[in-house]
Formats: sequence, structure tokens, C-alpha cells
Amino acid sequence: MDFKLIIIMNNDFSVHNKKQGSVSETIVNNNKKLRIGVMLNGSHLEAWEGSILEAISGSDYASLELGIINKTRNHTTTYFDNTVSNRKKLLYTAYTELENRIVKCNPDAFALKDISKFLKNVPKIEIQPMSDKYTDDVDGEDVKKIKAFNLDVIIQCGFRTLKGNILNAAKFGIWSYRHCDGIRVKGGPSGFWETFERMGERGVILQMLTKDPEGGIVLYRSSFGTDSLFVKRNNNGCYLRSSTFVPRTLKKLHTLGEKKFFDSIMQQNKKFNFYNYPMYAIPTNFPFLKMLVKHFYRMGVQGIRHQFFENQWVLLYDLSDTISTSFWGFKKIVPPRDRFWADPHVFFRDDTYYIFFEEYMLKKKIGHISLIEMQQSGKYSEPVKVLEEPFHLSYPQIFEHNGTLFMIPETQSAHRINLYECTGFPTEWKLKKTLIDSVEAADSTILFHNNKWWLFTSIGEPKGTTEYKELYLYYSDNLLSDNWNSHPLNPVMSDVRIARPGGKIIQENDRLYRPSQCCIGGYGYRINFNEIVTLTENDYQERDIGFIEPLWDRKLKGVHTFCHEDRLTMIDGYYQKFFI
Repeated sequence: MDFKLIIIMNNDFSVHNKKQGSVSETIVNNNKKLRIGVMLNGSHLEAWEGSILEAISGSDYASLELGIINKTRNHTTTYFDNTVSNRKKLLYTAYTELENRIVKCNPDAFALKDISKFLKNVPKIEIQPMSDKYTDDVDGEDVKKIKAFNLDVIIQCGFRTLKGNILNAAKFGIWSYRHCDGIRVKGGPSGFWETFERMGERGVILQMLTKDPEGGIVLYRSSFGTDSLFVKRNNNGCYLRSSTFVPRTLKKLHTLGEKKFFDSIMQQNKKFNFYNYPMYAIPTNFPFLKMLVKHFYRMGVQGIRHQFFENQWVLLYDLSDTISTSFWGFKKIVPPRDRFWADPHVFFRDDTYYIFFEEYMLKKKIGHISLIEMQQSGKYSEPVKVLEEPFHLSYPQIFEHNGTLFMIPETQSAHRINLYECTGFPTEWKLKKTLIDSVEAADSTILFHNNKWWLFTSIGEPKGTTEYKELYLYYSDNLLSDNWNSHPLNPVMSDVRIARPGGKIIQENDRLYRPSQCCIGGYGYRINFNEIVTLTENDYQERDIGFIEPLWDRKLKGVHTFCHEDRLTMIDGYYQKFFI
């Protein structure tokens, strides 16, 4: 019998052909769908898991071929454990139940969803696992029945921690989620410690299970910002977003084929991930009570700040012969109290800097694009409104092509990415074209490189998640194309620390540097700089090279956009203003 064997050695692995004894060539046929099995506790799943099956059922890269049903359980458990009977943990149980009742999320990742329609014509096997306190094992005869279906992947949406021969029942193993990163947090409850200890970020891993319950092969890793108030809200967005990881990874396996896919996974898994923190668990009553008092105090302080303080963004600049990297000497351009100015993008012509930026009116709660003209001496004009729409506008990236000046502002609330043309320099603009429609995209940033247009943007998918966390890339030979190509690795970055664009891409000495926003702990705290090392139609790679934090001014709370043109370096930053 010819089958695949995963060999693990020193955090490295290869996919081998047992009969031939050599590294296998690509096996997956791009015209043949991957055969998928799913492990279930019954006919209902939480909504986030149900959407995984829905995506697979409607895909051109995979098909559901087998349902593996656990006879001993009726339905999946929720993200928190409401069955805790230990009186020492009663307060935690009561609190999580209270949160579940009062915190409403739409869509709700944990609402039970009937999945019968996705499995209507799918064969099913009912098995009764051999269970101990924490794990499930599957009888050898049941494993043989499962192997007879020649599955490529088994998705775990039921059962408990798996061990034994079931781990080898599919060609590419059993895929399972871990809703903690294994670097800062191990254990549980999911999302609780990240919220109560205000860690700022949390991680999610999709892994291929191995005999080592703590040492699965990481197939997909993502970083999320945490909700500092409610555990349920923290988990809701995290679980919704993670529902996309299985479909994305299956599609990548199908597209690349076995060898290229696992070569890439092998490289990603070479890094040592040391764990230096305690194993987290449900807190007992007295420690939880102390944590709860502290948590409520923080909630009260945050509520007061929200009621009586407003974040006011200002522009900061420096004129120097090189890119300015010391910010203590930057000068401020401060708006009136009824508005803020942010997202500066600069165009330089005839010894004048034309600074386009978002002007946001606090009472109207909507932004438009305004312009300030600055001379080489640093003297600047009063702002002039240059572009207004019925919807919010921000992040006005300016660029010139074939003698024409264009702008791509953020038009997220209009659900599209628009291109505007300058018809009367510098104040008259009109809509030229919608580049990409039906998309909630933030801070779109365009680059012309190697005779091709590259469009970087941050998209919030699925509904109910924010646009802070993932970077999407599109490309076209023609700026005015009706069909921009989605990069096959999309999203090319899934990391709240570096995904969202933070300014025009800098081209210097044949190198490309992409400013990005770090949104750990909230929106707009830090600017990161990432060197783009690979940019092709099939691959994208970047590396971290530096960052800007608002530490030179004790009143400054955050910075999130960077721009450099000729001698002018500009950033924005925000202060908290008392507004009563």
C-alpha cells in the first residue's frame, strides 16, 4: 500500500513516500479536489465552525467526503466551560455566564448552527472513542474504516485531545485549532487571561496534530488585538476570523501542491518557540475576585475617559536633508478643537510641499480631504477642503502617473476602493474609477514596481471582524484595469502588529520599505517599518526593520502614519483632550 508518512525530527519535517523512501514530488492534482473528513460531536456546530464546512462545501478546491461522529457527545462545547462544578471556581463560572447573557455580538460566533445540509449526502461513521480524563483514542477497526475513504485532511470540530492511530488516518493529518499562541499563553480559558491581564494581543494557531499534544505542526498562525473589557467580545472576533484559516490553507495546499506547500510549512516551523510563562487555567474564587475588582476599576476609568476625553490627532513635521529619525524636534500643526488632522500624504512640486490629509469633524463624525501648502522654509498655509463625499474619507495617498495626479483615499464606508483624478491642481478632484468594488478596505496603498501596479490594503473578513489585522495584496498591469488580481497568498500578512498600511511605500536604493500600523492594545499606537524582500505574482515576503513609538512626548498617546518627500518628513499623532 502506497501512503504518506509525516516524519518529525528536531522541529523539522518532510513528507516522504514510504515505498520509494525519498521526498515526494507534488501529489495534489489542481483539477482534483482535496478529500476532507470532519470530526463532529453531533449535527450542530458553533457558527464559526459551521462556516468552515460551508466554505468547503462551496469551494472548487475541496469536498466533504466523510463525517466522523462521536457517539458519546451531543454537541460541541462553547469557548468557555459552563460545566465547572468545582465550588472553588464558582465565581469564574458565574461571571462567564453573566457575560454570555449581557454581551451581545452580531454575528455571534458561538450561536449553534445546524450543519445537516452540508452533510446531507456525505457518508458518516459513528464511533465511540476510548476516553480517559483528557483525551480520546479511536479503536483500530474504526481507524481502518476511516482510512478506507482515502481522505487528504481531517478537520477536528469535535472530540477532545486526540491520540493514537487516528492521527494517521488522513494523508495530510488531522487539522485542529489552538486559540492561544503557545508563546505568551498556554492553557485557558480561551481569551480570558488576555483580556483580564490586558496583554494587548493574542494568537491563534491552526496545526496538524502529532503525538506530542503540545508540539503540533503549525500550518497557519495569526495575531489579534484583544478586547480589554469583555472576554466574549474578545473571543467573538477572534473565532470569526479564525474560521477562514482552514479554507485558506486547504486552498493553498491545492494550489501549490504537496511538495511546495510542505516545503513552505517546514521553513515556518524551524523557529524555536520557547514558552516562559505559567500554564494558565481557570482561576479559583479568591484570585478571581481580586482580578475582577481590578478589572471593574479599569472599566470605570476607561468609561470616564470615553465620556469626557476625545482623541485629537495632529500633524508633526521636520525639514532635513535626509529622512528624519529623531522626533523630539518635530514641529506640530495643531487643528482647532472641533476637528482632528491625520493621515498626511505629501506631493512635492515647484519647491512646494502639498500636504493632503484627513480632516475629521468631531460633531459630524465624518472626514473629508483637505490640503495645506508648505514652503521650503517651513511656512505653511491655512487648510483648504479639496474632496468631500457623502461618506467618510481619510488616508489620501497621492501619486503621479503619465503626468496626471491621482489620489486613492480610504473609502471603506462606501464598500469600495476609489481612484480620483486631479482635474485642476491642486484643489479640484473627480472620481476616475472604482478599482475594487464590494470590499471594506482600509488605508489602501499603491506602488508601481517592475512595470506592475501593486495595491496593498487592509480588509476585515468575515463580517464582524476589524480591518486592523490582515494585509491583502492585489496587482495589475494597468492602473485603470477592471480586474485587479488577488495575490494567491492573500492575506499576505495576518498579524495585528504589522498588517495595516501606515503610509506611502518608500523606495530607496532599490529597496522597498512599507510603513505599517501596530494596533496592539488599540488603534494607532505605533508605526512599524518592514522591508519588502520578495514581491512577485506568486510570493510575498517582508521583514521587520524598525518602529516609531510615541515616547519622546509624555502627552503623546500614539502615532500611525509616516510620509517622506524630498526634505519633508511627516507623521501624525494623537493627544487626549478634555472636551467639556
